[in-house]
Amino acid sequence: MRTLKRLLLGLGLLVVLVAAVAGLLVWRQLPRDRTPAIAGLRTTVSVDLDDRALPTIHAQSLEDASRIQGYLVARERLFQMELMRRTADGRLAEAFGPAALPLDRLHRTYGFRQVAEQALAFCPASARRSLEAYAVGVNAFIEQNPGRWGLEFQVLGLRPEPWRPEDGLKVLLLMHEDLSTSWKSELQVEALAGLPAPLQRFLQPAVEADDRPLVPDDRPLPPDTAAFLRGSPAPGQVACDPRLPAWLAAAGALPAGDPEARLASNNWVLAGSRTRTGKPLLANDPHLGLNCPGIWFPLRLLWPGHAAQGVALPGLPSLVIGHNERIAWGFTNLGTDLQDLYREPALEQRQEWIPVKGRQPVALVVATGKHGPQVLPGLSLHWPALDPRRLALPEAQLEEARDWATFNAAIDGHPGPPQNMLYADVDGHIGWRASGLVPVRRPGDDGSRIHDGTDPAEDWRGFVPPQAMPRLLDPPAGFLATANNRTIGTSFPQPVATGWASMSRAGRILERLEQAGPWDAAAVEALQRDPVSRFHLAFIQGFGLLEALPGFAGAADPDTPLFTRAELLRRTIRRKLLEHLLKGSPLAPKDYRHAGEDLWLLAAAQASPAQWQAAGLGDKAAFLRASLAEARQRPEWNRPWGEVNELKIRHPFGLSGGLAGWLFNPAPMRLPGSARSIRVMTGTHGQSLRLVVDLADLDATRLVIPLGLSGHLGSSHREDQAQAWRQGDPTGERTQLHQPPQRKLTFLPK
Repeated sequence: MRTLKRLLLGLGLLVVLVAAVAGLLVWRQLPRDRTPAIAGLRTTVSVDLDDRALPTIHAQSLEDASRIQGYLVARERLFQMELMRRTADGRLAEAFGPAALPLDRLHRTYGFRQVAEQALAFCPASARRSLEAYAVGVNAFIEQNPGRWGLEFQVLGLRPEPWRPEDGLKVLLLMHEDLSTSWKSELQVEALAGLPAPLQRFLQPAVEADDRPLVPDDRPLPPDTAAFLRGSPAPGQVACDPRLPAWLAAAGALPAGDPEARLASNNWVLAGSRTRTGKPLLANDPHLGLNCPGIWFPLRLLWPGHAAQGVALPGLPSLVIGHNERIAWGFTNLGTDLQDLYREPALEQRQEWIPVKGRQPVALVVATGKHGPQVLPGLSLHWPALDPRRLALPEAQLEEARDWATFNAAIDGHPGPPQNMLYADVDGHIGWRASGLVPVRRPGDDGSRIHDGTDPAEDWRGFVPPQAMPRLLDPPAGFLATANNRTIGTSFPQPVATGWASMSRAGRILERLEQAGPWDAAAVEALQRDPVSRFHLAFIQGFGLLEALPGFAGAADPDTPLFTRAELLRRTIRRKLLEHLLKGSPLAPKDYRHAGEDLWLLAAAQASPAQWQAAGLGDKAAFLRASLAEARQRPEWNRPWGEVNELKIRHPFGLSGGLAGWLFNPAPMRLPGSARSIRVMTGTHGQSLRLVVDLADLDATRLVIPLGLSGHLGSSHREDQAQAWRQGDPTGERTQLHQPPQRKLTFLPK
């Protein structure tokens, strides 16, 4: 017994010792307050940190502010920056081993590293200076804080390399990739090309009955689903390129995300006529993959004559979303097709060696055709992001815009993926405009299909001039809203997109804006957290399934199984319909994806039994009985939605779970919302931030991110915003961006 007690005591002491050593390691890598000297600073810069560690930078120039921004972001997020740089360079396997090879191959095929290095020369001088100043700040932190770069560096045995100005452009390229990757959809169009034309339009719709484009159509357009439901010949054998099955298989093996996640965002702006204060309110919540740490870095920038606050991307200077002392702005993705595949021979090849941790380097041969790198054998990718001249940062900064005219001038210089930009100013104006690059293709070409690279007529003819992009100022309705829905109709002379989202989110936002009011910041923030899926309610009603879901009103409530059942019915009916509709196509139902798929599901739900018969879908009532019976057999049928749709935010070290997951991953969350609610929520995606700007009181701006500012394990600021993000903040006390300072940092010229 005495021996056992000694053994247990020894084990206990060992556990305490291991915990103490681990705690010491974690504590030692946390940043410390100090007074650094930074090369190139013109004058002393002070930084106020509030109780969330959110910085307010007081500088004498925007360039000096960029230096300190680089230092502060590196202090909290250096490993995140290192990971983004390695992702773009195709060097993840060097740190993580062979599991990262598919992603490395993809980004080396794109040539992100070479593009960023060449693009720096095309940046305006002011943008280059900002990137250089930011890099100086990052490198000052690296050099002056040895061993405090983050626990991840110690675990991997890495030392951070100096940050270079072009590394910021690599971060920009990754955002381009996130916002504009669409080339796989052209393989789907090819796979569906042998189906009857009405069925092709049915499965790839762009127009729905309740569209409300901000730029109207030149004539009323029938829904794309209508022709098929009037009757269609049965699908036959699909004739397609003989290489298509191999292409589909290769594309399916590439890294992919959550199949239920949609690249989505919401924004809306209200004129003073619809608010309690008589001044505009602007709201924005971009929906992206949620990781630890998050994608955004909140901060405030003050320099003579200017005050700006919002969020930045780690690795890049200045703000992406936010406001200055006169204007506010936010965005949603427009969904423009910026990628075309071309069938063409390879013209040249290059060989690269990918370093792999613990193994010999792996060879990669990258073939390039006339239109770009060959992402699949015989298929070249044409993508403006791979043109160094198109990646340059703009000369004019939104932080310095003063009004609608200077806002548009700044946006005209942004050559990235097109966005729905919303605007508000202190003078009471509100506006919308489309930004970015919209390709001009030959008439009748919307970019959705694979092109012939040997035919010059298939080449792009340039881009829509920035000054010609559509815009609206002070609409009579007193509000504007976008949610990746169709915002630009056919009266605009150039096709802009084909992969519009359904009106589920946009329709719900517009309904609430029209019905409620006057609005204040608290009401706007509550609307951002609205869990209702307009689509699911219409879907269940259309199929006559409300009796099977008593009490269901469309809300994605995490505490009951009602929404679970509605979603199981959607998935079951979708799969069974696709199994029928895709007969004869080389595309498997599990591989079908389309941003507008909700449109044909609703059309099928609302179609009469006679229309089902005419479309070759058989007996609608029998189909529904079988679908309901199948869904009820699923083990999830009685599980609460929050359990089924549990949000798991993961750190790169915790992707495979286990002890590393327990240590590095935040706790899972069971939250309201769904992929089709205003509060978008899936197992991996959601609101990457919520912003509400009241132009009557800019100091009261509300902003919250899912976790916290810091990426350091053990930091009290790693997850200190999570509760306000989960539960909301009706009073604004926890999410007000401008908070009293708790600590001060001073930076000296060197």
